[in-house]
Parts: sequence; structure tokens; C-alpha cells
Amino acid sequence: MSLYDQAQMTSNDDVILKKFGYNQELKRNMKRFSSFAISFSLISILTGIFANFQVAYLAYSSNIIFSWMIVFGGQLLVATIMADLSVAFPISGYGYQWSTRLVNNKAGFITGWLLLSQLITGLPGICVALSMMINQMFLDNFGLYVDVQYLSILVVWMIVYVHSRGIKLIANINNIGVITEIAGVVFLILLLLLYGGVLSDEPDLKSPQLVFQSFGWQPFAISILLGAWCLTGFEAAADMAEETVNPSKTIPGSIFLSLILSGIFGLIIIVLFCYLLSGTTDFQTDNVLYDIMRQTFGMSVLNAVSVFIVFSIFACGIACLASSSRLIFSMSRDRVLPVSGILKRVNDKGVPLPTLMVIGIFSTAVILFFKKIEIITSVSALSGYLGYMMIILASFKKNKPDIKVISGKQLYFVLKVLALLWVLFVVIALLVPAGAGGDYLGLVSFFCFLLTGILMYTLKGKK
Repeated sequence: MSLYDQAQMTSNDDVILKKFGYNQELKRNMKRFSSFAISFSLISILTGIFANFQVAYLAYSSNIIFSWMIVFGGQLLVATIMADLSVAFPISGYGYQWSTRLVNNKAGFITGWLLLSQLITGLPGICVALSMMINQMFLDNFGLYVDVQYLSILVVWMIVYVHSRGIKLIANINNIGVITEIAGVVFLILLLLLYGGVLSDEPDLKSPQLVFQSFGWQPFAISILLGAWCLTGFEAAADMAEETVNPSKTIPGSIFLSLILSGIFGLIIIVLFCYLLSGTTDFQTDNVLYDIMRQTFGMSVLNAVSVFIVFSIFACGIACLASSSRLIFSMSRDRVLPVSGILKRVNDKGVPLPTLMVIGIFSTAVILFFKKIEIITSVSALSGYLGYMMIILASFKKNKPDIKVISGKQLYFVLKVLALLWVLFVVIALLVPAGAGGDYLGLVSFFCFLLTGILMYTLKGKK
């Protein structure tokens, strides 16, 4: 495609945006690969698996393989509905815009706030996961302990700084990040196959096997968190619609490709790690996957793998801030948040800088307040799936599909019903871990976010 054709297409995109009542304020520079990269980086199976594997495995052993496959199938239903909506409404703010335009302003705000709660708690979780990995690397190679909490805060502000430099730098980092993650995933899988099963010098661990246990609702519900938190973020491409060239054609492919690749790669990694563990549940640290790789590969190989993982997690943080900042920008543009006049400001680089600063401050507060990463991720997952539920409910107002993979109104309706049932199931499952061991902090924190949303809506700016 020539530069003239690209300019002409961008101009047409701006005209379409104008029909929705908005001027082109953000820089429209993202093409197909960058759109895919933003979704794939936000899903980031390496981030999700390394952050949540231990909790899920302790609850359900190798059965987490089936939990992952169930989540993957359910999320394909959700992705199909979102891909269709992204064609009809190619606007930044995705779920907020979809619910507002299909239902009403109140439904839009509720959806937007739930999705925002998912993203702004997801970013601290990502930064903590990255810091835990870096700390372990420093301990093993230099005997130096790095404070995870303060390192996480530093990572947050590094990500904010990158975003302050503009969408081109963000897209370039995510392009490199997705290549790095795919290469890292393939490298890790090959190593797991090559070294297969050598965990220690103990004879009973030299021949590992997958160990499954009988079904139980409570452990199954806890194990769902692994896939439920990891296999989200494919909708990030839709949130960057106003920075994407030809978004109605580009974004659906980005959503499907990022989720399918992540689901398949993640399944392979989980199967191989479960195989290496052989049913072991007596872990000495909070970073069992790192320990397994250290014992199996040795430090030299592990350091090489860790570089891939660290960069992938950092790219995931970049994608998370991109999505959350564009959601706040979209809501502020419609004056549904307090101080919307400030939050919607975009500088000469096309960057909503005040929004970035607010997210950075909030993420810092979350890291200082929450001590366990699983609490942060549980709040993020519950908020996200309730947001998904609102999106699917809104989609019932739309009778005709806009994407070719859905043929006819009847199939469209059936897919929406199945997607809604799936999301309701996940919400119920995610509520179980909150009270399973008498620890209600995650659930209490979630309701605090809801109350904050009510307060925000009360204090919102007037149109």
C-alpha cells in the first residue's frame, strides 16, 4: 500500500469517527501488526502464568490443564461478540462506548468503570509480577535482594514515562514485545521438551507424570483464576481504535489471532510444567516456576529465558496502560468522570498526559496497600468479567452481526446467550476464592471499587 493510499484510508477513518460525534485528537499510526501486538502483549501468557500458576496449581494440581481449556473456549465466545461490536463502533473506550450507544449513559458508565477497575488494578499486578522475576534473578546471580514493592513502583513510572513519549514509541515497543514473547514462548517450550523431567537428584522425580485429582468445586473455582486473569486483554485492540488505520477491518483479526495464539501456547506451557512438577505441592518459595526452571535448565539457560520473560511482562504493562488511559480519555471526553476537563487533555504528541499521571499515582497506591499479588489479580479479574457481562448484555440490543464468522441472526443470538452464561459462571467461580480460606480482602476491595464508581458518577462533570 502506497503512502497516498494510507493517508487516504486514515482520512476516511477520521470521517467515520466524526459521524460518532468526535474529532480526531489521537495520532492514527497503528497498523495491523501493531494492533495485534497491543492485544497479544496485554494478554501476555508469560505474565499471567508466572503470576498465577502457583495458587491455581496448589488448589487443583494438573487439573488446571482442563480449567485452562474451559476458559479458552469461553473466552472465544466473548471475543466473537467483542469483535463484532468493534466493527460497528470503532471508537476508543470500547465497552464504555458500546454500552452507552446500545443501551444508555448509565449502562455505559457502569461498564466503563468495571473495565477501568480491571485495567488499573491489572497494571500494578503486572508490575509486581515483573519485579518478583527481577528480584529472583538478582538473588540467584548476585546474592542481592531487591525490594519488590519499591521496584514495582519504579516499573510503574517507567511505563508512564514511555507512554508520555507518544504512540509511535508505544507501538514500537509492543511490536518488539510480541516478537520477543513469541520467541520466548517457543524457546521455553523447546527447553521444557528437551530437558523434560529432571527436577532433582531424587529417583522418584526423574520420571515425572501428570497427576490429576478428583473434581471439587472449590479447588476448581480457584484454579479458574489462572486462565480467567490471563486470557483477557484481547479487546485492547478495540480500545486503540482511534489510533488504528482502518480499525473496522483490522481490529477483529487482532482480537481473534491474539487470543487463539495465547490459548494454544499457554496450554502447551501449562501441560509441560505440570508434567515436570509430578504432583508436587510442597513449594519453598512464591515463585515455583522460576525454581523449576533453575533446577531443570541451570542458571545460564535460565538467565536467557528470564530476559525474554522480563521484556514480555514489561510490554504487557505498556499495553495495559495504553488501554486504561484510552478508556479514561474516552469517558472524560463525554464528561462522565470528575475533572473530565483535565483528564481529556491531549498534548502535542497525542498523549493524554493527565490521565497517565492519575493512573501512575493510583497504581502506586495499590502496590503499597495490597501485599499479595493474587488479591490484586482477583480484583482485576472479577471487575473485568462483570464488565464483559455488561458488554454482552448490551449486545442483545444489536440484532444483526457485522463480522463474517457469524452467519445469521439466530447464531448471533445463541452465541450471545452462551457468552453471557460463560461470564456469569466465571463471576461465580471468582467469588469462591475470596471466602474460601476466610480471606475476604479481595472481595471487600472489589466492592470498594464499586462504591468509588458510584461516587465518581455522582461527582461527574456536567455536559
